[in-house]
Order: sequence, then C-alpha cells, then structure tokens
Amino acid sequence: MKLDSIGLIVNYKKEKTRETACRIIDWLNFKKLKVYIEGDKGKEIGKEELDCPTEKFLKEVDLIISLGGDGTLLRAARLAAAEDIPIFGVNLGGLGFLTQISINGLEKSLEKLYQGRYFLDERMMLSCIVKRKEEEIKKFTALNDVVIGKGAFARIICLATYVNNDYVITYSADGLVVSTSTGSTAYSLSAGGPIVDPNINSIILTPICPHTLSARPFIIGENDQVKITLESGEEKIMVTIDGQEGFILKPKDEVIIKKSGHKARLITFKEKSFYAILREKLRWSGQINK
Repeated sequence: MKLDSIGLIVNYKKEKTRETACRIIDWLNFKKLKVYIEGDKGKEIGKEELDCPTEKFLKEVDLIISLGGDGTLLRAARLAAAEDIPIFGVNLGGLGFLTQISINGLEKSLEKLYQGRYFLDERMMLSCIVKRKEEEIKKFTALNDVVIGKGAFARIICLATYVNNDYVITYSADGLVVSTSTGSTAYSLSAGGPIVDPNINSIILTPICPHTLSARPFIIGENDQVKITLESGEEKIMVTIDGQEGFILKPKDEVIIKKSGHKARLITFKEKSFYAILREKLRWSGQINK
C-alpha cells in the first residue's frame, strides 16, 4: 500500500488527545510523511497548520488514523468508504470493539504499519435510502447500524417491515435496529440482538422494546433488502446512522436498507481474536474444565 500522506481524524474531547496526537505527528514527521488533520480544529492540539478541508483531505491521504474511540472510527469509516481509504484506529476510549490499537506501545504499532506488517480487515457497510412519496430524499452509508426510533414521548411507533418486498411484520415498538455483523455488538446487542462474527456478512433486525413477546430479532442474508414504512407516529421519529447522523421521518416515509457497494477497510495486527475481544470487553468469566 502506498504510504506518503497520512490523515488524522481526531476526537478532541478525549483525555490524552493532545499528547497522543502530537506523539503520532512527531513520529510521522520523523518518517518524512505528509500529515493532514481533517477539518479546521487543529488548534485544539496546537497544530492548526495541518488543517485540511474534508473534501480535499479525502483526496490527499493514503491512510487515515482515527484517534478516539469507536465513534470516531465510525465517522472516519463513513468518510473514507467512497475513496476506499484504509483506517488505523487508535483507542482513547473505553469499550472499543473497532479501535483495537492502544496508546501503549503506539510507536511500535506505527512501525509495523510503516513496514507493511498488518492485515486489512474489510467490513460490510449498509446503504440507507429515505423515500417520501416515491422520491428519494436522503441517502446514507453506515458501518454499524441504521436505527429508526421515537423521540422523548412515550407513544409507540408502528413500522411495517418487508424483506425483498415480502411483508414480514409490523413492529409496534420503541424502534428498530438494522445492523451489520460489525454492529451486532453495538445498539443491537443492547436491544437484545445476537452477537454475530464480523466475518459473516449479514443484516440483523432487532426491535427495540417490542410490544409483543413474539417479535424477535432475526438475521437475513447480505444480499437481502429491507424496506421499512413508518405507519404511525406523529411525534419526532428519526432515522439515525451509526448513532451520529440523523434525519426526521414523516408518516408513510420509506426507509430502504441494503448492502452498500463500499466497504470499511480496517487495519489490524490480529493480536487478539474476535472472541478474545468479546471476553475482554464483555467481561465474560469462567474457565475450561480439564
């Protein structure tokens, strides 16, 4: 992989952000690599001369270093997807399934990256289209999930759900999570959905607090298409992308979700398996009986 220009996407609210960002920048400068910071907030870490507008940033960089937690990496993945830019996620957060590279031994990890001693983990993403009166009015790409949920009011919402144009169920619930296997350990898991190995490309539908015990999460194939029609809900109903982007829906709006043509390309050293990460992050206990 060509490695001349490196871009940083930074969560400036995290502790140790300035210190860690400067460590990374100093290391990259030592290797004589060009460095860009996405956006116009480089002054937050004393590096405003590296600021670069997002559109230009995505054209200039060969690789993105995401500095923060999983939320920072999710935003980086959505930005990078159309340009197929790989992402190196450094974790400054707590519970992180995506950002597996810690600040301990950071320079050692950067050296492995520089030497090409890494693996590229490609993750399926979702395409989400909102239609109103048969007209496409909004389009998103998600790595973790697309969520349709109600606002602060207590009323339930009704979501008519179709798979490949076959009617499945009308959920009466607080909402519905449609996630990738990568997103199975995020909101879907909190709502009672299954954990799915991210190497399995699939789409998971998990209702949020359904008002019938028979409404259960289910998994469909990567090439299936989900259509959800908002049948009721006068108050503020939103479709939310990876918990970060949102759009207000109106009754009878359609949300169409399918596999995206883009993939997230995550750099990993495979020092821990997915199951080892599960044990650590979810604090599973127990031992093997011999």
